[in-house]
Amino acid sequence: MAKLSLPPRRGPAPETTRQLPHSQVTQHGPDDIVRKLHDWCFALPRVANDPSGISVPGARALVLHEGTDCNHDAFMVGREFAHIHPHPDSGSMHVKLAAEDAKTVVEAGWGEDHYLVTQGHYPPGLIMVFSPRDVAELETVTRIVAQSYAYATGTPAPAAV
Repeated sequence: MAKLSLPPRRGPAPETTRQLPHSQVTQHGPDDIVRKLHDWCFALPRVANDPSGISVPGARALVLHEGTDCNHDAFMVGREFAHIHPHPDSGSMHVKLAAEDAKTVVEAGWGEDHYLVTQGHYPPGLIMVFSPRDVAELETVTRIVAQSYAYATGTPAPAAV
């Protein structure tokens, strides 16, 4: 799997909660960008759009179809490797990545370690990815999700938006 490389995110990080549920509080993307994120994510091959098995009500999970070859270390629960949060936390996501890729995302300012990782209850690799605020950010966020998909499937990352 190719190493993830990202440009730095513009501006300060959004405010997030320091408890469960781990949520983004400020800097949410506009509805049309969040819709494009949903459309791209749920067009990935062998991915179902299911209710999350671990997130808040209304969160939509990226779940690999049964019978798809996969890396079981890439799942949060069941075959869920990512989920998109609902309104009012529109467009932020939790994704599972290899620890090195998760570190890249955090260092470039595109996300932060999940609250459970910061508390030592979950190993590195589970991160919150911040909501894309415009089309350029959507491209970067879909690159991160593509890397998570590649980690889960063991296949090359699909093209971003």
